[in-house]
Amino acid sequence: MNPALAGVALAVVVGAVVAGSARNARTAIFGLVVVMVGVPVLTDPLPEPLALAARLVAAVLAGYLLWVAARGHRVRTGGSLVGWPTDAFVAVGAAVVGLGSHGLGAPAAGPDLAAAAGFALAALAVLPVVTGRDILRVGIGLVLLLSGALLIRTQLGGTPEALEQLVTAGVVAALGGAIAILGVAARSDGGMGFEMSESTPMRTSHASEAHPTEPR
Repeated sequence: MNPALAGVALAVVVGAVVAGSARNARTAIFGLVVVMVGVPVLTDPLPEPLALAARLVAAVLAGYLLWVAARGHRVRTGGSLVGWPTDAFVAVGAAVVGLGSHGLGAPAAGPDLAAAAGFALAALAVLPVVTGRDILRVGIGLVLLLSGALLIRTQLGGTPEALEQLVTAGVVAALGGAIAILGVAARSDGGMGFEMSESTPMRTSHASEAHPTEPR
């Protein structure tokens, strides 16, 4: 097992646990940036320098946009409903399953550690996506889900080509920007955090009941 890849995989999983469990918005975003930066590096061999640079720039740009959206004093997000220790156990269990998947029955062209980290990220993405009640938490879940899918694809198909890396970089940057825009819109509604706006119930007028129309 490559020690460098093992270190990157560990950093990615720890970053995902922090991103999914932290209640401080900027702490969660920092964990997410660690994930986005580590995903393109968790390959063997490494991507071409230009493609790798594009992925890293996209990850930092997405994180920066989210960081700006979370400006302010102690801006909060939903955090984990079960606590970080439970999230960590879920990540470890999913990573063990991923490590033993061996290409999901097909010959694997990439490192097994990519599948281990990918399974862990996908498992950690479930609760934020399904139970999230604020824009940032749902967005974190979506980024974790995308990152997990990219890692599993790396294990199955090997290091992506340069064009695929550039397209992926665009998707990562666009997703981060979209979450940041929605987060700013949510905060502009007057909430303390990124809470989703509740729809105002429709009110029916009872004027016609108070003044019924007399038949002629």
